[in-house]
Amino acid sequence: MKIFLLFLSCFFSLASSFSQSVQKDSITNLQIKNAIDLYNHFTDGQAPIFNGPEYIYYSFKMEGDPYFEKAGYSKGWVGYKARIYTPVSLFFDIHRNELVILNADSTAEIVMQNENVDSFNLHGHTFISLRENQHENLYNTAFYDRLYNGHTQLFARRFKTMDQKITSDFLIRVFQQKNRLYIHKEGLYYLVSNKKDVFKLFADKKSALKKQMHKAHIKFRRKNFEAALVQAIAFYDQLTY
Repeated sequence: MKIFLLFLSCFFSLASSFSQSVQKDSITNLQIKNAIDLYNHFTDGQAPIFNGPEYIYYSFKMEGDPYFEKAGYSKGWVGYKARIYTPVSLFFDIHRNELVILNADSTAEIVMQNENVDSFNLHGHTFISLRENQHENLYNTAFYDRLYNGHTQLFARRFKTMDQKITSDFLIRVFQQKNRLYIHKEGLYYLVSNKKDVFKLFADKKSALKKQMHKAHIKFRRKNFEAALVQAIAFYDQLTY
C-alpha cells in the first residue's frame, strides 16, 4: 500500500511538472511570436526589401508594354534572403528583368536587388530565382516562372523584346513577349520548343505517355503548348515515380 501511494505521488508530481513545462513552452512560443510581430510592425518601413534604386518609367511612345501580365501594382509576396514578405504591392518589368515594389508608406517605387530575391508570387504565378549553371545546362540567371513542381519540373523564362517602327513620323517601341520553356529532369535543364523535344526527353515512357494523352484528349498545339506540357509532365511523373 505504501509503495502504491508512493507511486501515485511520483506520478502526479511528474504530471504536474510536465504540464508546467508544456505551459511554459506555449508561453515562450507565444512570446517569441509576439516579439516577431512587434519587430515586423516597427521595422516595416525599414525592411531590407525596401533597399534599392527608384524605378524609372519608360518615357517614349510604345505599343504593348514591358510588364508581366499587366502594368500597375498587384498584391503578392516576395521571398527575400530566405524570408517571406507578404502582402507586398509589386509589378514585374520583364523587359529589364526588374521586380518593383511600393515602399511601406507608398511614396517610392523601388527596384529590388535581384541577387537577394529568392522567389516571388504575382498574378498567381510563382517565380524562382535560378542562377546560371553550365553543369546543369542552364545558361541564364533570371526569374523563372515555375509551372509544374514534381519529381520533374517545368519552368518558363518570360521576357519581352523591344523593336522599333515609325508611324506618322513618330518612333514607336514595340514590345513582344517571348517564352522559353525548360524541363528540369534528373538534375539537368532541357529547353523544349515542340512535341518532338518532349517525346525525345521522355523516350523511356513515350508509348505510355502518348496513350495517356490520347485518353485525356490532350494534344500539343501552338496555342496550348504550355498547358499541354504541364499535363504531359504530370502524366510522366505518374508513370515513372
